[in-house]
Amino acid sequence: MTYNRIAVYGHRGWVSSTIFAALVQSGAPIKVLYRPSSDVSDLPEGITSVKVDVEDQQALEAALQDVDIVISLVGQEGVARQHGFVKAIPHTNVKLFVPSDLAFRCDEQGLRVPVNKVKFEVEIAAKNAGIPTTIILPGYFAESSLSSFLIGVDLPGNRIVFTGDSEHQIVNICTREYVAAAYAAIFAQTPISQLQDTVIGLSELRVTGQDVAKALERKHNAPPTVFRHSLKEADRQMQIRLDQGRPLALAWYCRRVWGSGEVQNVIGSNIWEIPGYQKKTLKDLIEDGELVAYRKATPELKAALEQTFY
Repeated sequence: MTYNRIAVYGHRGWVSSTIFAALVQSGAPIKVLYRPSSDVSDLPEGITSVKVDVEDQQALEAALQDVDIVISLVGQEGVARQHGFVKAIPHTNVKLFVPSDLAFRCDEQGLRVPVNKVKFEVEIAAKNAGIPTTIILPGYFAESSLSSFLIGVDLPGNRIVFTGDSEHQIVNICTREYVAAAYAAIFAQTPISQLQDTVIGLSELRVTGQDVAKALERKHNAPPTVFRHSLKEADRQMQIRLDQGRPLALAWYCRRVWGSGEVQNVIGSNIWEIPGYQKKTLKDLIEDGELVAYRKATPELKAALEQTFY
């Protein structure tokens, strides 16, 4: 049984910690690359760790000499630091770079959202440097989509926003557990030659806004309160936030591409299926209470999200 040697950068975040745990459980040799300010005291036994500043190219090259795949799982604040890998990898034996994306393909409007723009720039820089890459696209996370107000679903309050035709358009959703299982299935043992320069979509649930509304009704034994926004209004609200540097431009963009139907195509056609995996359903997540809460939002962010219900 042959395993790929994997280096993970960004192992402690809300999503990344779950992916990291799945990679460890896969049996593949894992090396954690961590910043000097990061805590690695709770790493599982047998996991190698290297403290490194990714902007120190010489040190990073040394840390990557015995690595086949670099998987970056950094959150928004760390996306730009991935350019350090782009500079270092060509001078190592690394065969594959997996930059942090964990979302979906954006159009020109979506690339105006700063974090999306930086992700795209890292991908382009890697390709220009001749580095083979794999991009993982799970679409929307169930936890942020269904347990926060991000795309207009208020589970505890039994409310939903339909944007454009999101009532009838399909949205692709994955739980973080499914994404973690997929990372382990894809990268632990798959021959790297099969993964180089690919875009892989993940799909656990494909549901419409109407499906979500019906699940809310069954959960609460009452129809949800429905709000409706036009695509034009979503564009307007997104533009206001971009112009003023306010949060939630991304939320309005996510709602707009759902309501326009574009979101059906943003994870591509190369969908990875995990053999034997029992996928979650809306009944599991909403009606039976299996949905894991999303990370805590600040009071300011909660207030901003609440204002998107009207």
